[in-house]
Amino acid sequence: MKFRNKELWEYFFDKPKKHYNIYMYEMPKYPNHLIFDDEEILNAKGMWNETYFKNNNELHLEIGSGSANFTNNKALQNPDINFLGVELRLKRLVQAARKAEKNELKNLIFLKKRVSSLQEFIGANELSGLYINFPDPWENEEHKRIFGPKLLNDLDVVLKSGSKIYFKTDHLNYYLDILELIKNNENYEVVYNTDDLYNSEKAIDNIKTEFEHLFLSKHNMNIKYIEIVKK
Repeated sequence: MKFRNKELWEYFFDKPKKHYNIYMYEMPKYPNHLIFDDEEILNAKGMWNETYFKNNNELHLEIGSGSANFTNNKALQNPDINFLGVELRLKRLVQAARKAEKNELKNLIFLKKRVSSLQEFIGANELSGLYINFPDPWENEEHKRIFGPKLLNDLDVVLKSGSKIYFKTDHLNYYLDILELIKNNENYEVVYNTDDLYNSEKAIDNIKTEFEHLFLSKHNMNIKYIEIVKK
């Protein structure tokens, strides 16, 4: 199978393999809900609504969408908001796209993309909401965290003023570090935070991620939650 004069494997691997991830062959089956061509993703910068969603609705993004229980439900609940879910793992991307297709969602697209910089594929002031759910806390290697000063520098450009960042974690130090990070940044403000999401007023609207379901079934630990607004 070829796309743009490339073999399918070339979109996922640097060299041919004897055995490929079986989900690689599933990726092209969901053209309305899944983009795995990095060039196509980069070319969409600043034009996601115009090119793919065909409307002027708000654009929201989830980093690390997994198999997308969260993003699919957000899209179902908010048909007037466009959603992008970014994920690297092929199995999770296929599972996510299947859900979106089953739900006939026209406001949700998943991208196979490593997020080194949001400015690679999101234009200036193109984003109206960002969700970061249970990112790796990288204990003792905090510089590798997805949410840190570098992300805020990107959001200075791509996130519209007045828009929100939504952050969930099971990791206390990560939670406290984000509160401190925002406290020391004049462009952002914490408008809500709790170290016990399920015993807060936000619990009723919470959509659980797959990790959240699994985590809560095995551990008795509070989920931490922060809402941040860009000034």
